[in-house]
Amino acid sequence: MKYYVVHMLGWIYRHIAVHFFFLFDSEPIHEFITEGGYYLGKIPGMRALLRAMIRVTHPALRTELAGIVFDIPIGLSAGFDYEGRLPRILSGFGFGFESMGTVTNGAYQGNPYPRIKRLVKSRSMLINKGFKSSGVDSVLRRVGTKSFDIPIGISLGKTNTVAIDTHEQAVADVVEAFKKVEASGVPFAYFELNISCPNLIKDISFYEPSRLRQLLSAVCGLRLSRPLFIKMPIVLSNDETLALVDVVREFPVAAVIIGNLLKDRTDPALDRKEMEEFGKYKGNWSGVPCRRRSDELIRLVYQRTEGTLPIIGVGGVFTAEDAYRKIRLGASLLEMATAPIFEGPQVPAEICADLPALLERDGFSSIKEAVGVDAR
Repeated sequence: MKYYVVHMLGWIYRHIAVHFFFLFDSEPIHEFITEGGYYLGKIPGMRALLRAMIRVTHPALRTELAGIVFDIPIGLSAGFDYEGRLPRILSGFGFGFESMGTVTNGAYQGNPYPRIKRLVKSRSMLINKGFKSSGVDSVLRRVGTKSFDIPIGISLGKTNTVAIDTHEQAVADVVEAFKKVEASGVPFAYFELNISCPNLIKDISFYEPSRLRQLLSAVCGLRLSRPLFIKMPIVLSNDETLALVDVVREFPVAAVIIGNLLKDRTDPALDRKEMEEFGKYKGNWSGVPCRRRSDELIRLVYQRTEGTLPIIGVGGVFTAEDAYRKIRLGASLLEMATAPIFEGPQVPAEICADLPALLERDGFSSIKEAVGVDAR
């Protein structure tokens, strides 16, 4: 019965609700939805009601990574809930976990408008927020110290400010954010270190192996109490990506997340007419245009590490087929941020309703058995 319910809700969103939401500019409606989700999570019994209606589980989907049990392998990626408003309602819509953020040590009001634009034909969002954040102190106060019903991680990155103009200052800024979260008492399941935001003011990057090594030395030197995941870029070459992965493997990193936004404005997945309209704006692309490169890098990293470094796949996950392809290429878990905008908040439940049949079709009794079979 729930299979039909979640697919019916998806049909209603795609054919009715989305037309209402898309009447408004992207950023105001995003703020409205996340703020609404925050208050929805405060209504007694609402999360339990939504879970009963929408959340889909199956024994084949249960996964363990870094000692964390994920009953559902689909999470909300960093970049969507950057102010920490949604962790108490997400499970009701069928999400299995969340990377909340990206949150920065200091506050940043965001890059100049427009910061978010929809490309409907391309199934993509133009993103230029630049680590917009009210700051880690504000987010921690909002989230509080109550327990969560799904694994919630916090994504941390460098504060986007002109005041930080050296690599050493950037490292110190990131380390300070980690210290504050460690001391907060908020029961996060994991940390995510986001080294991949392409829209920052200062050209201070961790894409050089030596610089990433310095950052990881400082962060891991804190002896973190929770597993550390690294959010990777997809804008680098294969060799550049592997050089960073080799550095990551020197440290106690539990997983890599592949990956962040696409930079290539000539990618064939971007509709040419939409690019004529939106190509004048600054920013980078989410959603379907990220799919091909994300898939390539998941396979590449799985092969390089021989499956010893778990991968969380992000980029163009809209359907169960998308999720299954990334699993077969080497991803143990999946994340999404763009699909709920175009397909509806129930899309993780739709994927979880369809994914077991794909596993069974190919003779797998669990996701674990299917991970990397197309990368070997």
